[in-house]
Amino acid sequence: MKERHIIGYTVLGAILVFLAIFLFTRDMEMPKNQAMPWQSYINDKQQTVVFNLTMGESHLIDAARQFGTEIEASLFENDSVEPELEVYFSSTKVGGISARIVLNLLVNDQTIEKLLKNIDESMLMPSGVRKTTFTPTGERLMSNLTIKSLSFVPRTNLEEQVIEDLFGKPDRIEPATKEVTYWHYQQKGLRIIVDNEQKEILEFYNQ
Repeated sequence: MKERHIIGYTVLGAILVFLAIFLFTRDMEMPKNQAMPWQSYINDKQQTVVFNLTMGESHLIDAARQFGTEIEASLFENDSVEPELEVYFSSTKVGGISARIVLNLLVNDQTIEKLLKNIDESMLMPSGVRKTTFTPTGERLMSNLTIKSLSFVPRTNLEEQVIEDLFGKPDRIEPATKEVTYWHYQQKGLRIIVDNEQKEILEFYNQ
């Protein structure tokens, strides 16, 4: 019984600390060394800055310094769309928040040609998209590629009221499906995919 009380107090304490961090930092000025997702902003070059990473300017190696070097990289190719190179940091903590982070990197034909010389596995998915993963050598070639966008997926679901408390009211809410809406924050370079059944996704990109 005592152990249950101890565990309960520990969990409650963790929740209170988590809320205290949210409430204390949400209205602060945005220090550039602060790693909080609700402190993203648009710089004077009209680029989105989040976690001290500038979309369209910072590189994968800059993100690795913050999130670690354990990555998973995949190239998605389809005849009808431009290739997408995504890098996953599957388990990291940002500002005390456990999350999965996905970077979309800028690539060109020359870069793809180099990467395709270092394939680990390539498979055709049921959707018709080809997914290719790479050897460690191939992943190292990505170090200086530029970050196009960043997606932040918290491990825990965010209620709509919590989102408003942290980010404020959105400039626009766009319905997608019965369960999914898009919350747009123009001055933060942010779109939040609010899903009633799945975890929310925070997408940071240059608008």
